[in-house]
Amino acid sequence: MMNMTERITLTEASRRAPRITARGDSRLLEEGAAPTLADLAGALQFALGDGRIWLSDERMVMMQTQVLGSLRRDVIKRIGIDAARSLFYRTGWRQGQLYADLVRKRFNQDDLTAALAAGPRLHTMEGFVKVTTKRFEFDIKRGHYHGEFHWHDSTEAVEHLNAFGVSDCPTCWMQVGAPAGFTTALLGQPVIFREVECMGMGAERCVVIGRNAAAWGKDVPELDEFTPSTSRSRAKPWNPATTDPKPPKTNVPHPIIGKTAAIERARRLLERVAGYDEPVIFLGEPGTGKEFFARRLHEIGRTPSAPFVTVNCDAFAGGYAEAPLFGKGGAIERAQGGTLFLNDLFSLPRPLQSQLAAHLGDGAATRKAMRVMSATGATPRDAVTSGAFRADLYFRLSLLPIVIPPLRDRRDDLPMLIDHFVQTHSRTHRKPLRQITAAARDLLMRYDFPGNVRELSNMIERGVIYAEPGGDLEISHIFTGIEQLPEFVEGLHVSGRIVRRRPQGAMVDPAEGRTFDEMESETYRAALAAADGNVSAAARALGLSRAKLDYRLAKLGLARRT
Repeated sequence: MMNMTERITLTEASRRAPRITARGDSRLLEEGAAPTLADLAGALQFALGDGRIWLSDERMVMMQTQVLGSLRRDVIKRIGIDAARSLFYRTGWRQGQLYADLVRKRFNQDDLTAALAAGPRLHTMEGFVKVTTKRFEFDIKRGHYHGEFHWHDSTEAVEHLNAFGVSDCPTCWMQVGAPAGFTTALLGQPVIFREVECMGMGAERCVVIGRNAAAWGKDVPELDEFTPSTSRSRAKPWNPATTDPKPPKTNVPHPIIGKTAAIERARRLLERVAGYDEPVIFLGEPGTGKEFFARRLHEIGRTPSAPFVTVNCDAFAGGYAEAPLFGKGGAIERAQGGTLFLNDLFSLPRPLQSQLAAHLGDGAATRKAMRVMSATGATPRDAVTSGAFRADLYFRLSLLPIVIPPLRDRRDDLPMLIDHFVQTHSRTHRKPLRQITAAARDLLMRYDFPGNVRELSNMIERGVIYAEPGGDLEISHIFTGIEQLPEFVEGLHVSGRIVRRRPQGAMVDPAEGRTFDEMESETYRAALAAADGNVSAAARALGLSRAKLDYRLAKLGLARRT
């Protein structure tokens, strides 16, 4: 028990308090608290050969500042400075919200002060401006927030000066919107940032102040960017949405998950043909989800409650079919009034092709009796020209073709699919998990998935089974070591250099051929030597906590003073 006369500092009291608090102060933040700049840099991935840059699981792009400046100039000239300011402010706001999602999701951050401190680091890392945090403090119960930040070399200010000269008002509109959206999302209450000094107005650097909306008084026009002033009550604090509105959840057995152009096209075609009874053929590589799409089409078609009968055509070739295709109790009879789905169509033996062609001879009568869907992973032209499949039957069944894209062409859909399968398999196996680790998610984002969506589902299901209940889903749970990993992928070192990763995931210095672990070990050895073996002193020099350095030393097998 602590002696009642014992005195401790405010910093120590803060450290002894629970990690999740309703108030905080940047001056009390533990040195080296995660996510550090190194942690954030590790979230940035460069799949250069694939034409993608990722910050965690959000796709990014590189753009010259001159292009951004040209865009700003054109927008201002076309719609006027007030409308342009509003547009860029809202853009920055949305960017800040996404960064808040990144900090919460990737780093599982339960220290709100540390989470807020990550905002300026992200803002600096993205290249718009170098941010120096002077101080911020907050008290959620009182609805209080106050922060002061200095911005150096603001991109927006420089480009505005180049285009229009010295301004009579602040010019860093998008950059002001970003911390407002970030802080509002994390605190759950409106926080407005304003420039009180701006390089665009001739100042040496920009000075930015952030306050809770009420602290700015009655004149807070920024609120009108998101809520009409006529419907907002000053008596009740405005609480803006921190994420995009989510569509209501529906009990759809086979939802199509994705947002890429390829999957959207397949979805639109599916919806367009749903009201017809004509034959549909699904084309795509194995594992892309052709049967899944067929079932979805049946669900949104004209007879969703009627039978959906699947026929695996390759079973007939091997003589292992569970039921006949024709005759009493056959698949065609059972599909009457509903859907007959012919999977792996080109594996159907020639005698059955002839019988099926004869049965489908009367197209109108067949469509009235049932809808025929089919799927194949083979190339139709090869199967038809080689004579392996009857041309007349193929053209009868392929009236409405729908191509299902491979997963490697749907990389922007991976975050949604990963989350979907983690939730689905956790629920199926009744094993709650805390999260999928950032390293596991990063490796899944880089993997090519030769088995497509089926392989992704299987890998995550394997991981769920192997993982500890209530624990994290790790790389070792998902990858078995037999997968063909990318030969290299680029990442960002904390120093700012792009470094190359080996297939095993180790990062390599392109100039010296050393792995990241080797460079890290060398850095720790040098710091310990300079501190005469004192781990606490070495941690302070490295900008890490003592606990974090202890963990890294133990993991790397480095000796340390006990």
